[in-house]
This record gives sequence, structure tokens and C-alpha cells, in this order.
Amino acid sequence: MSVENEQPPETLDLLIAPLGEPATRAAAVLARDYRRAGLSVELAEGRLKRAMELANKLGARFALIVGEDEMAAGRYALKNMSTGEQESLTRDEIAARLAANLN
Repeated sequence: MSVENEQPPETLDLLIAPLGEPATRAAAVLARDYRRAGLSVELAEGRLKRAMELANKLGARFALIVGEDEMAAGRYALKNMSTGEQESLTRDEIAARLAANLN
């Protein structure tokens, strides 16, 4: 039996957790944009606690929280799942942070 042909598990770069219906639409756009930038992205459904549990289960490197307050401010909460550090960033800052931490 050859081990050489086994694929390593794919790493999930980002799990996006939308809070509410308007945020779900915005999160879908963010997911599309980040996928186009070459990231592996999943979109969570439901409550924030469940989304964070899913991020851990899937081994996501980062989680992005998108709620109405975040949308209004134009800043989103990006959580580093390995360190627990969370910061408030704009869309452009998030893209730069992900690119810097994932390469």
C-alpha cells in the first residue's frame, strides 16, 4: 500500500460567520471575493457559538464575524483561531492580513 498517493487534508483558510439575514448576503459577497483571491472559504449558518464550533471542527485558520454593526462601521471582526486573537479590520485590511498569515 503506497502512502505517496494520499492527499493531505485541505486547510480551511477562513470561515465566515454572518449574524442575521442582511449579514448573510454581505458574507456571501465576501466569501466570493476571498475565494477569487485564492482562499479556501466556508460560509457558516446559524448562531455565532455554533459557527465558532464549526470553525474549530473544520480546522479554520481564521473566522470572520459579519453582523449589522460590523457592516455599518465597515469593519469586521477577524479571529485567529489558533491564538484566539481578534481584531476589527476593514475588507482591505482583512485581505492583507490573510495574505500575510497564510503564505
